[in-house]
Amino acid sequence: MSTITAGYPVGDDIEVAHALALAVGRVNRRMQRAGGSLNHAHLSAMATLLRDGPLRLGELAGREQVSAPSMTRTVTELESRQLVQRRPDLRDGRSVIVEITEHGAQTVQRARSERAGILADLLDRLDADQLRALTRALPALQRLAEL
Repeated sequence: MSTITAGYPVGDDIEVAHALALAVGRVNRRMQRAGGSLNHAHLSAMATLLRDGPLRLGELAGREQVSAPSMTRTVTELESRQLVQRRPDLRDGRSVIVEITEHGAQTVQRARSERAGILADLLDRLDADQLRALTRALPALQRLAEL
C-alpha cells in the first residue's frame, strides 16, 4: 500500500505512473492548441528535422518511433502545406531526403513559443514550493523523454 504525500501517491510505481500520465496529459492537451491544425506527429517530425537537419524518410520514422508508412503519411501532409520538402537521396536512388522548409521552421518556432507561453501561464498559478518541486523534477522528466 502506498502513502499519499501532498495529494500524490508515493512508493507505488503504478500509482505514480497513473498520476503523472493524467497530469502530463492534461497539460499537453492545453498546449496542443498552439499547434493550430497541426497535430503532435506533425510538429514532432518538423522539430526533429529542424534539430537534426535533412533525414532519409526511414531515419525520420526511426527517430520519431513510428512506422515508415505512418511517417510517409505525415510527410505527405506536411509537404502539401509546404512545411517540408522531399528531394532524391543522391547516395541511394531508392530513398528520399526530407527537409524542413523556412515556412516549416517558422511554424515550429511559433508553436514552441505559443506552447511555452501556455505553460508559463500555468506555472504562474503555482506557489513557490510547487514551482521549486517542478524545477527539481526537470532532470528526471527530461530523462523520461529521452528513453
